[in-house]
Amino acid sequence: MSDILQRIHISPPELAKSDAELGAFTLDATFVPLKNADGTYCFLNTSYSEKPNFHRFVGTPEEPLGTDILYEMDYNGYTCAEPSGIWIMSAYKYPDGMLVGFCHRELINQRDPGFGNCFFIGLAVSHDGGASWKYIGDIASNALNGGAIMANMGGVPLLVKDGYFYIYFNDFDAAGLHRVTAARMQIEETKACLLEEKTPPVFKYTGSGIWKTDPMKCTGASILPDVGFRPDAHAKGVYCKPLDRYLLTMQTNAEARLILFISEDCEHFDQHIILDVAEEGKEMQPYSFFMSTDGDCSDDMNEIGKEFYIYYPRKGVLMGNPTAKYDYGYDDWYRVKVTIH
Repeated sequence: MSDILQRIHISPPELAKSDAELGAFTLDATFVPLKNADGTYCFLNTSYSEKPNFHRFVGTPEEPLGTDILYEMDYNGYTCAEPSGIWIMSAYKYPDGMLVGFCHRELINQRDPGFGNCFFIGLAVSHDGGASWKYIGDIASNALNGGAIMANMGGVPLLVKDGYFYIYFNDFDAAGLHRVTAARMQIEETKACLLEEKTPPVFKYTGSGIWKTDPMKCTGASILPDVGFRPDAHAKGVYCKPLDRYLLTMQTNAEARLILFISEDCEHFDQHIILDVAEEGKEMQPYSFFMSTDGDCSDDMNEIGKEFYIYYPRKGVLMGNPTAKYDYGYDDWYRVKVTIH
């Protein structure tokens, strides 16, 4: 075992809230923690499983689901009639307080089968601490958009390194082959474009240190190693300061594993840990997120210290009966405590 892996202590999974305790609330996206100026936290969450869709919980590391004061989303002319929508999955806070949201967007037309289904990664911006957002536009697509296949791009784990945003998502080629790829954009260039309500230049991962692939027209290269399970990018990323490593969670759908990948450079993830094993074929663990428990973190939770939780649900893989244990609408919400030695 490497020195890095030996320094990571992970507690056994702990049930944070049962499905009964969550009530009508369905976990439909990862949470986006934001630290307020007074040291309290709010947790953004988007759910199209019930109304309201746009939640902003005032909570604590131990109890994220506090008072819900909601947030607003301006679709900016993009078609988002349900079941389509925009989910904020990660955020970055600039020094002046401006927030950029990294979004998952779906355009699904269940009323017109000939229309097809489309999935995108996009950007939104907030100038009031996350109370209201405006969607600026799409920055990544996949080759199966417009077809009958639900080529869900998932996303959007965010890592921040050396003046760049690195984002991770599912990608598909024209033959339907799946991989987790990445894209990157310059942090300051992104801000300048967003202030003009334009999307910035973005490039998908081409492979071998090259980032030149058109994110809207071409398929990116796989960025994760083969660990025996098919990764899915409904997940989260963070920089761990005491480790000086970048951490990326990935779930595996019905293979029922939650995996923590570890990297020095946001490109090579040569170490991993299995965080959780659920009931194979019946449960999955999407929408994980990192939450500092010692206060040693950035305001946008993109950097954390030596003590933190990883929250995630064990969620059914079926659809259609939300009261059944193995349906998507059923959530037992777990967490593991991570301590860095």
